[in-house]
Amino acid sequence: MATLATGSSVRLSDERRFFATMAGVIALTTFIGFAPSYYLSALFDARPLSTLAHVHGVVFTGWIVLYVAQTGLITARRADLHRIVGPVAVALAIVMVPLGIATAIITKQVVAAHHLPPQGPPLIFPLGAIVTFAVLVAAGVAMRKRAAWHKRLMLLGTVAVLTTPLARIVKFMQLGLTPAIGGILLTDILLAALVIYDVRVRGKLHPATVWGGGFFVATQALRILLNMTPAWQAFAKGLTG
Repeated sequence: MATLATGSSVRLSDERRFFATMAGVIALTTFIGFAPSYYLSALFDARPLSTLAHVHGVVFTGWIVLYVAQTGLITARRADLHRIVGPVAVALAIVMVPLGIATAIITKQVVAAHHLPPQGPPLIFPLGAIVTFAVLVAAGVAMRKRAAWHKRLMLLGTVAVLTTPLARIVKFMQLGLTPAIGGILLTDILLAALVIYDVRVRGKLHPATVWGGGFFVATQALRILLNMTPAWQAFAKGLTG
């Protein structure tokens, strides 16, 4: 019994360390991706942002900060405070969905006014990211009483919205990929980290990783395929034209 208790304690410690590390990676990625246009815009002589863009930046940054804080509370063994803060996270997530959709459409409208690619604006990628976020976070909230499910679904939901800052990093670094595809591929690295963690610590994938990760990848493939269809291209042009 003592051996089992010790093994469980070690695994729980590893789990806290893993999710805290992932939270740090998410925060750092967000900062790097948006530093030139938002966080350090004065240093990069970036163009002024609209009021909507500022609100979007504040709200989505708030989510990242809250995610890091909530993960930190669990790491510090303050699940009581984590539960108290939970409703704030739910309210913020609810605001993020329509705000993310509106910002994506209006941002692409601005881009389209200057240069519209022949296949239309890549609107499906930010819209797909926010829909993936909404579904996974909603599932995470629904599973909040099952900690292992909850933390994996919330992680994957948060990683979903990293597509945009990662796409900007791809563009800065000139990696030879289109920013949208590059952003998707880089988020898959974070998903792979969760898969590796599960296999290393549990010996198999957790069901939340299977179902959440499967949905995560399926929406990515759907975005890529849908973006190539004439029907979606026409719809995106009409929406942003």
